[in-house]
Amino acid sequence: MTTFPSPPCPCLGLRVTVLVENTSRRPDTVGEHGFAAYVETERGVVLFDTGATGEALATNARALGVDLARVTAIVLSHGHYDHTGGLGTALAAAPKAKVYFHWRCTAERWAQRFGFRKAIGMPPQSRLALDAARREPVAGPLLVPEGLLLSGPVPGPTSPAQAGFLTATDAGPRADDFADETFLLARAPSGWVVLTGCCHRGLANTLAYARVLAGGEPLGAAIGGFHLKRLSRRDLDDAVEAIRKAGLREVLAGHCTGAKAIRHLAARCGARVEMLEVGLERAW
Repeated sequence: MTTFPSPPCPCLGLRVTVLVENTSRRPDTVGEHGFAAYVETERGVVLFDTGATGEALATNARALGVDLARVTAIVLSHGHYDHTGGLGTALAAAPKAKVYFHWRCTAERWAQRFGFRKAIGMPPQSRLALDAARREPVAGPLLVPEGLLLSGPVPGPTSPAQAGFLTATDAGPRADDFADETFLLARAPSGWVVLTGCCHRGLANTLAYARVLAGGEPLGAAIGGFHLKRLSRRDLDDAVEAIRKAGLREVLAGHCTGAKAIRHLAARCGARVEMLEVGLERAW
């Protein structure tokens, strides 16, 4: 395992293919509530999250001509089912891949809405797959051999995106602080690219920390879920300001971001904004 280096990351070409998303742009692929991205550099392939089910991951990989056997690292952004449910399928296809995750990723999780509580943590079958996998703990910034930087826990104040989420503690269920959330950073020739799973720690915190990890070099793009659904107009304006402050030129948003929030960003943030779908491919 490589510790956090200086300079932080090599400059590599990057290609991202969305394998799992809520919606699909092709009839031979399927959408599901989840996220997974196939991330290629000259040094290897990383699977960032695994979607909610192995079925969607495998079906879409075949349809898109993506070879999961090339994956040498699997990164779990956080411990919700819609990002970890396909782990068993991913490991079966790439049995030598290492799995990078924070230890809190396996904790029980719930969403509480209108007095009802729903389990949304890592499914039991994924925990079993993880137990048998080549496990790599992520406690802080970490450079993986594929040339990508994992953030480790995201600092900053509590985000409104966390409201309604619970996690298990020794004292019983408590508000989830998402201490396990990590994002992925790639140092591409056109600027750093930020890949997020759900951004439960908040878009402002995430982009601010990305700027720190990038060592003052410019951020070029952000791709993933930003968890802006059901947030207030003021919160959406704060997200716009975070994007402007980070200097992003491109925003590819999906999964938990919400169509209303994506329209708000597109109208105000000053960056090129596009909605994610299964099959979207982008190179930097």
